[in-house]
Amino acid sequence: MKFLKNLLTSQEQAALLAICALTLLGLVGGRFVNSGTPLVAAAAQEAKNPELLTQALEEDKPVQIDIRTASKEELTLLPGIGEKRADLIIAHRKAKPFQSTDDLLQIKGIGEKTLAKMLPSLLQFGSPKLRVSESSDPDGVLELEGSLKEQEGAKKSREKKPAKAPKSEMTNVVNINTAGLSELCTLPGIGEVKAQAIIDYRKENGNFESVDDIVKVKGIGPKTLEKMRHRLKI
Repeated sequence: MKFLKNLLTSQEQAALLAICALTLLGLVGGRFVNSGTPLVAAAAQEAKNPELLTQALEEDKPVQIDIRTASKEELTLLPGIGEKRADLIIAHRKAKPFQSTDDLLQIKGIGEKTLAKMLPSLLQFGSPKLRVSESSDPDGVLELEGSLKEQEGAKKSREKKPAKAPKSEMTNVVNINTAGLSELCTLPGIGEVKAQAIIDYRKENGNFESVDDIVKVKGIGPKTLEKMRHRLKI
């Protein structure tokens, strides 16, 4: 500091020290002076509100809404849920408390696709069949279980089943005095209505005495009889 003595007078040196001191004070207390909050008061405020830090740490986490307690405003944040469906959810839980997140499927207008979109934002509870698999997919891709998979399996099994042969290719012979509704429906020209008419006729008039008597049933004429004569017996 000896070079300062050679360059500055004693008064100038004192002025420079004063400027440095004021600068340091400004750097330390600037944010509190500008905000109008004393240092002690600011520290006390932060101590009283530890949740502010917790909230800041959790900002990058997805919102988890509990449908058992969520307000209408919170429910409308869920994908696919507007004010009307939010009201339905609240009305449902008042009448019948939710036992699982799957209970949302009981709400009119909420299907499995809508529920699947909502799951990443839901706090899941109970034993949901439709859930988010955190272990298999950290990004929250949905893993479908239970009813949705069962429906897909049923659909595939139906696709694998061979189609029924048309009536014209069937060869089974039907006893018109004993056959039930489903068996009568295998006959050409006979649907459920005419099959039921045959059964009703038997109840009212007794058994048919011959195959030709079937034309006595309302809705069955000679042309229909000729189409199925080779497959009738008594």
